[in-house]
Amino acid sequence: MAVSLFGYALIAFATRFGLMRAFTALFEAWAIDGTSVQRAPVWAQALYRWHGSLVTVAFAALSLAYAKWLRGLWRLEGALIPMPPARLWGASLSGVCMAVVVAALCLLPDSVRPEWPLTAPRFTGALPVLCVVSLLSTLGEAAFLKRVLFDGLRDQWNGIWAAAVVCGVFWLTGGGLAGGVVAGVNVLLLGLACCRLYARYGFWTSVGFRWGWGLANVFLLGFGGGDAAIYRLYGVSEGLLTGGGAGPMHGLWTTMALVGVIVGLTLGHKGLPENA
Repeated sequence: MAVSLFGYALIAFATRFGLMRAFTALFEAWAIDGTSVQRAPVWAQALYRWHGSLVTVAFAALSLAYAKWLRGLWRLEGALIPMPPARLWGASLSGVCMAVVVAALCLLPDSVRPEWPLTAPRFTGALPVLCVVSLLSTLGEAAFLKRVLFDGLRDQWNGIWAAAVVCGVFWLTGGGLAGGVVAGVNVLLLGLACCRLYARYGFWTSVGFRWGWGLANVFLLGFGGGDAAIYRLYGVSEGLLTGGGAGPMHGLWTTMALVGVIVGLTLGHKGLPENA
């Protein structure tokens, strides 16, 4: 396990830090930045615009290849990525809906406001590409965390220990150290909810929920001011419940929503087979 985690950390460092540093050095050598990029050749503009997505895709591809190799090393049976079932979209929609409900709870007390009217959504050509990049990123993350760590540790120990280790790694890699106490708790709860979904309903349900939650917050609601967002919401107060300008992952509404999902999964009826 320690060696597997070390290899995963190396992949993350080489791509998210090393490759990004290489792009930064390249753009500095070309004297390209946010103010001068419009004067660069079209291909250089495209590279500058999409280099972050290229880094994400590289990390996802290496993570998938690494997870596939590790499943053989850990002697785990079955394919790395099972065939997606029809309910993938239902799981994704569940993640989207939960984020929308949390956003509505932030909008009602006027702690968060839309940058433009909700009756005037905006669509860009970059949105479909970024949605695919987001899915690849989620797949790479889930392939290692669920199909290697969770499956391997559950076979060796049990599901509780497997979930504890996976949630710990997810917390470290998913921004648990970046925010305050509430954000750290919410990252941990999101990881636990995805583990519960994986153990009860299978790989694609877990991936769909995680992907839908990210899509809604970044590309539908635009927390953080993404240029490709359909809407953009910004905080006008530092509310403990809403997270204010820091976004919903820093608010207690998200904490309560995630706790509700986890409790529902714990108390609910047994779902579909794990490999679904």
